[in-house]
Amino acid sequence: MPSNIIKTYLIAFPGGLLFNFLHMPIPWILGPVVFVVLAKSFTILDSKTVPVAKHMAFVLLGIQIGLTFSAETFRSIGPYLFPYTVLTSVMIATSLLAGLYIARFGAVDKTTALVGSSPGGLSAMIAVSESMKGNSALVTIFHTLRLISVLFIIPFYVTHGNFAVSTTVVEGVMEEMNHDSMFTLPLYLAAGFIGWRMRAWVPAALVIVPMLMIGSLQTLGVPFYPLPEILFTLAQFFIGTYLGHTVSLSEIVSAGKTCLAFLALAISMIGIGIGMAFLLSWWTTMDVKTAVLALAPGGLVEMSITAEQTGGEPAIVSSLQTIRLLMIVLFLPWLFKKLRT
Repeated sequence: MPSNIIKTYLIAFPGGLLFNFLHMPIPWILGPVVFVVLAKSFTILDSKTVPVAKHMAFVLLGIQIGLTFSAETFRSIGPYLFPYTVLTSVMIATSLLAGLYIARFGAVDKTTALVGSSPGGLSAMIAVSESMKGNSALVTIFHTLRLISVLFIIPFYVTHGNFAVSTTVVEGVMEEMNHDSMFTLPLYLAAGFIGWRMRAWVPAALVIVPMLMIGSLQTLGVPFYPLPEILFTLAQFFIGTYLGHTVSLSEIVSAGKTCLAFLALAISMIGIGIGMAFLLSWWTTMDVKTAVLALAPGGLVEMSITAEQTGGEPAIVSSLQTIRLLMIVLFLPWLFKKLRT
């Protein structure tokens, strides 16, 4: 293994330990991100990660989210679908209008501004940018800023906010997991394999496919063998290290004023999302913490993990975040073509 890969993981590990010791939210993601970014910025570290580690981490986190599903999840999500779709559509429309405004008065073309302002997943939006011949380097920077803003604001808000939380779904899952069996272990491998094979057709397939497979089977009463918690911690560590590797402060600084405009947009959308979460909670009786995480502009995996660690309902958060991701990936490319003409 090349020395730069070893150095990157060795630098990331103390970050996870420190953030865990300080009781930070999602410490094994945020800690490695901070330590790797700082090391790249203030030393000569040329960070590198192992791609297969990232892929395995996504599969494990998809499984972890899937294990939070129960029969109650699909019954309880029904009343949320219409209100959530309406509020999410308003958020997406607001982001795109802001992107058009930035394109008009900033130094960025309309296609790049539209894709860069969309609250979709980083990898999915890069793929959309490349297909529409946008500036993928700038899109990466803009979405990195949004992801970092969400990662550092939303978990702290839901961790330290005073929310009334429903724990029905989580308790039901833990009860079912007491009746596990070793025969379900191959199902985990099958879920990961199918997710890998479908990654060219399904957005975020390595997370979404295992999540839906395991979640659906568990809902049907399959008693899954509980995987060691250390595996899920390791998965978060690999994801955090990978995110730290992809973020470059020098690239963000080089983007100049346009970068500041997109940072302001990201923070504004987080604020709008929090405001709409209270509206969603009033409209549907969903607890506010779960609503905040479901409406956060990006980060399906991170928001689902935050829900699990802070007493929210990760199955509902992941289901609703998946709906928004599919809306963005399926409909926005068509809308982008209309808006840029």
